[in-house]
Amino acid sequence: MYGVTRRRSGSRLGQRGQAMVEFALILPLMLIVLFIVVDFGVGLTRWIIITNAAREGARLGAVGADQASITQKVVDTSDGVLQASNVSVSYLDRDGGGIAAGDSVVVDVSYDYDLITPLGHFLTLTFDSLALSASSDMSLEQVPP
Repeated sequence: MYGVTRRRSGSRLGQRGQAMVEFALILPLMLIVLFIVVDFGVGLTRWIIITNAAREGARLGAVGADQASITQKVVDTSDGVLQASNVSVSYLDRDGGGIAAGDSVVVDVSYDYDLITPLGHFLTLTFDSLALSASSDMSLEQVPP
């Protein structure tokens, strides 16, 4: 009877050791999945921010603001994500007779998103950053000065 009890406790110790080995094998995979989820979430948030900023800039341009005001509005709306060098403002002359009401103002925004988790250090062999971009096009209600 003493031997049977001893086998049970030895069996439990063996199971604990097996669980530790299985955990050690699966932990790196779980961390990689966690890092991917975090980086995807932050990247998606940044893309939403730059898309909204481009839309706000195009709306300001549609009511007659100049390029400097549009660029500043985009930078301000991005909450520090974008700089003026990330923003491009252009006007599309549809009829060839100069910029007039009904033509378009186009705001293009580009942003390089660097991964924030340690996963980024391992992926630098493939790419350094992800290029995010957004564009918004609105019809002019008033001609800019």
